[in-house]
Amino acid sequence: MTTEQAPSSRPPAPPIRPMIRMPLSRPILTNVLLGAIGVVFLIETIAGGSTSTATLVKMGAQVNSLVATGGYWRLLAAMFLHIGLMHIAFNGWALFTIGRDVEAFYGSGWFIATYFIAGLAGNVAYYLLGSDVLSAGASGAIFGLIGAEAAFFVRNRPLFGRFGRDRLANLAVLIGINLVFGFTVQGINNFAHLGGLLSGFLLGLALAPRYRFAWHERDGVPVGMLQDGSSTRTRLFGIGLAMVLLVGGVMLGNQHWATSPAVLRQQAQAAIDAHDLTGAQALLERAIAVDSSDVNSYYSLGVLQAQQNDLTGAVQSLETVLRLVPDQPDAELILGLVYFQQGRAQDARVQLERFLAQESTGQRADYARQVLAGLPE
Repeated sequence: MTTEQAPSSRPPAPPIRPMIRMPLSRPILTNVLLGAIGVVFLIETIAGGSTSTATLVKMGAQVNSLVATGGYWRLLAAMFLHIGLMHIAFNGWALFTIGRDVEAFYGSGWFIATYFIAGLAGNVAYYLLGSDVLSAGASGAIFGLIGAEAAFFVRNRPLFGRFGRDRLANLAVLIGINLVFGFTVQGINNFAHLGGLLSGFLLGLALAPRYRFAWHERDGVPVGMLQDGSSTRTRLFGIGLAMVLLVGGVMLGNQHWATSPAVLRQQAQAAIDAHDLTGAQALLERAIAVDSSDVNSYYSLGVLQAQQNDLTGAVQSLETVLRLVPDQPDAELILGLVYFQQGRAQDARVQLERFLAQESTGQRADYARQVLAGLPE
């Protein structure tokens, strides 16, 4: 007697997919960068405070008029400086979380190239398009790392499938939140953020490994492996092209800032330091011709004219300052002293009293009182 086995009601087992370990690098340089930024922040604090403009300028913050007069090193140095504890805390956290992933995916060498090139690209973008307001921070470089991570998953879409799409969606949300925050909050360098993001993504397309699956025999046993299809030549070409574009950006920035009143004032100060007062005056007059509302150039010109005993010219320049910006104590003090030299006692008294109403203590206030005491009633 034979029995017939009933067919099984279990569904067929799904095919077993080989699990392949992706080659990842240890995040060594991310930790080195974090340490370097922390040390620089400590030096800032000791040297005068991380929110002190004088300290930041001395240590290399990006001020475009100073870059245009030869301070190109600031484009790099500014990447290590931060303004306040919240600034370094946020950037440090972002570098730790994003940098470790990007270094693991790209390898330490290509990671560090991406970090510095993107950071420089962000600062060059600010040099080309931004104002003369002081800027510092690693944000441009960190946005570059976000762009590079996006490029990695774009290049390897077939390998990662849904996981890769999810990561790209998360990165898009992260980018969107930061850009909205940047455009709605004052004091954020959006040019550096966008320049770093775009350069990091484009450079990432050239540097990111392009993995493909392949079978190899190992001791007679087939083993699945991931192979990087990107060539070193392509990567080096991408880095070289990026460097050429950075140099070109700096040259365009130089042309943009060549006739800027801020740069002309810097050149005028250099001429004064070299005892070329005539040349300094010509530079300040050029600055005023470029921007007739430039208060700083009028003030510097008025002080220079007073030093050269051109009292009439000094009065005209300093009165212009006070028409543009009333209650400017520096201009009120110098103008009051010039009036005193001209023998215009009543005008001198008015200006010096206005100055003392704003600055009542200190050596300058004491000197203004001495002059007032010597004026005829």
